[in-house]
Amino acid sequence: MIGKNIKYLLGIDGGGTKTEFLLTDSVGKEIRRITLGGSNPVNIGIENTCAVLNEGIIKICEGFDIGKTSVFTGVAGGKTGENQQLISNFLSQFGFASSDCGSDIDLALEVALKGENGVAVIMGTGIVAYARSGGKLHRTGGRGYMIDKGGSGFHLGSDALNSAFEFIDGRGGSKTILKLIENKLGKKLEDSVAEIYSGGAEYIASFAPLVFEAFNLGDSTASEIIDRNAYEAAKIINGARILFEKSDGKIVACGGLCKQKEILYPFLMNYLEGEALLTFLDEPMVNGAISIAARRTEIC
Repeated sequence: MIGKNIKYLLGIDGGGTKTEFLLTDSVGKEIRRITLGGSNPVNIGIENTCAVLNEGIIKICEGFDIGKTSVFTGVAGGKTGENQQLISNFLSQFGFASSDCGSDIDLALEVALKGENGVAVIMGTGIVAYARSGGKLHRTGGRGYMIDKGGSGFHLGSDALNSAFEFIDGRGGSKTILKLIENKLGKKLEDSVAEIYSGGAEYIASFAPLVFEAFNLGDSTASEIIDRNAYEAAKIINGARILFEKSDGKIVACGGLCKQKEILYPFLMNYLEGEALLTFLDEPMVNGAISIAARRTEIC
């Protein structure tokens, strides 16, 4: 059943590192997909967020009738302060048949829990967890890289850089991580400080995969970094599970760090309290935006 003569669905998943746009027909069959840079307004400012969204919407909707398109946009930081209203106002300018917006956690809850009770945790550039039990939601984390203390791509990348500088200084650290970082940079780390500081949170997070690469090479410092961040992530998850008294409901992890699920799983399980059924989601979160866009227009 199609409401409002909708022919197309547009889902947008905006994170700290990348923004994914997916255009489908009214039954969810993919038409076009593109990926642009990060769009978290907390990191880059609302004007830059709207610039990324504008570029993506124009590209992905080219040749299609926006007036017959329903869109849902879930952006990390999208419900912070006035951001939701500002993004909503921005979307209204395009003439979509239906438009709505929220945060990336809306997409995670849609894709990960599919209407069931449980905990959805996003582990990407940042980290946030939501527990849902009936009509109740409980949030932990998600206050940004300057407040949250670990469990995110930013913190893994920051810890990697710190370890590399420690090795340079003779304060310990990891020679392996230093080499991997300098291979990525294509130059000496000591010559890259200005570049690192100007790159923002998403740039720091881009060094996170090197920690897992070093771990696979048997680096003990990498293991310590993963363990510390798993501990912080588990504290956030355990806090979200207060609705279940830590003994009920599934835990579904999604986001970029889930590509490292084989490594992360045992570290996280060491610190999750009570009975914990932890799974990692492979389905793209942008699918959740498509699902919400469909439901908002009574498409089934």
